[in-house]
This record gives sequence, C-alpha cells and structure tokens, in this order.
Amino acid sequence: MKNQIVSVALVAATSVLLTGCLEPSARSMGATLMPAPLTHRAPADTASEMSLTATGFWGHTDDAYNVSNLDAGGGSLGLTYRWSGKMAPFFLNAAVGGFGGSLKFSCDDEYGCDKGSTFDKKYISWLETEEGREQYSFWNIQERILVGADVSTSSVIIGMGAGLQFFQGASDHDDIRSALDDVEWVDDIDGKNDFGFMTAWWFGFNFGQNASNGNIVLEYDILHKGGMDDWTSSLKLTYAHPTGFFVGGANNSLMEWTVYAGKNFVF
Repeated sequence: MKNQIVSVALVAATSVLLTGCLEPSARSMGATLMPAPLTHRAPADTASEMSLTATGFWGHTDDAYNVSNLDAGGGSLGLTYRWSGKMAPFFLNAAVGGFGGSLKFSCDDEYGCDKGSTFDKKYISWLETEEGREQYSFWNIQERILVGADVSTSSVIIGMGAGLQFFQGASDHDDIRSALDDVEWVDDIDGKNDFGFMTAWWFGFNFGQNASNGNIVLEYDILHKGGMDDWTSSLKLTYAHPTGFFVGGANNSLMEWTVYAGKNFVF
C-alpha cells in the first residue's frame, strides 16, 4: 500500500514538473497573435521605404483553449521601415492594435482540463453554475515590435522575423480568470498585462512580372510565453494586390478563426 501511495505521489510530482501546473490553462485574449499580417514588396523594389498598414478583422472560437462562443472584432496599424541596397531584405516593424468581444469559459482537454480528473472537478462544477455559463466581455490593447529579413525573388517570397508582443486588458474576463486563479481552479498564465517573445516565419509566391498580379503568403507566428505547451500560434494566409489592398484568414490558438482585410500605404 505504501509503495502504491509513493508511486502515485511520484506520478503527480512528475506531472507538475512537466506541465508546470495541474490546473486548466486560462489565457488573456491579448496572448493571441496580432492578426495584422506582414506585408511584402515586389522583387525590383530595393530602395529604402516607409509603409503604413491598416487592418480590420473579426474572429470567432467555437470551442478551443478552454473558451467557447467567442466573437471579437478590432483593428490595428503597423509601421514598417525597409532599408536599401545590400540591406534591402531587412526591415523593422512596429504595430499597435485593439479589439474586444465576448466569450464563455469551457473545458478543453488539450489545455489541461480533463473532465475525468479529480484535480479539475471544482472548475468543471463551476462551469455548470449560473456564473460559469455566463457570457463575459473582454478587450485588449496589443503592441508588437519585430525585426527580420524578407527575401522576394521573381517567383518566391521567404523570410523570418523576431521580436516582442505586449498586451494590456482590464475586463470581466480578466477579473474572472484572476478570481479562479486565486482559488487555484485554473492557472491564469498571463494576468491582465504582460509580454512575450515572438517569432514569425513566412513563405509565398509572387504572381506576374515583378509581382504585377500580387502575391500570396503563408505566415506562421508563435508567441513563446509560458512553457512549450502554453505557446500560442497563428497561421495566416494572405493575398495582397499591387494597389496595397490585402485580404486573408487565420487559424489561431485563442481566436480559432479570423478573417481580415486592409490597405498598405507606401511613402
């Protein structure tokens, strides 16, 4: 009997070491990757330039990452400086945006909520209460700074970037997450204000001579915050026209599906 108790204790301790916490994960919506896609210039454009990108978006989550019935909308502005000559592939991007919406809390076994676990019983029972079934509002402000290299040939676009993403929020959703964390029913990874290291990777194609018919790019972003199991990601697919207009969609960790559109202005 004593050996069985020791074995159970060792398994529980190992789980804590590997996962960092036995409670379901709760995230700020600000920890989703900014929906603003990076823009890419035509192969022949190698002079230094400054561009301003305006993006509007709408997002929805059916049931993922311990939230459900999420609907949100917002927008962002991004400023990008690109160098010239041999430094032409390199750029510096700064973006700021805001969005808001509403959601419900839920239980997702991919993010630490196990309906058959005794550890999660109190949180799952709370979900069945009037407070647990309620729709909660949220809003967040986000900022991003990113440096990277973007190589554009006659047919292919490839590149990567790295930087920081910041977020701030103060809403009903933030307050409930904090309260559930205080009683140790969930692990509130982000709090109301935080930041994380992020990376961006992309691959795409130019269409027509010197991208005269635009380009289409697949971009994969990661917010490296918390343990590896807690990192959030976004996979964006964007078509951009030479006039600067663009449209696209994304699959994200927190906002499951996002559609966006905008305009890039070059100075």
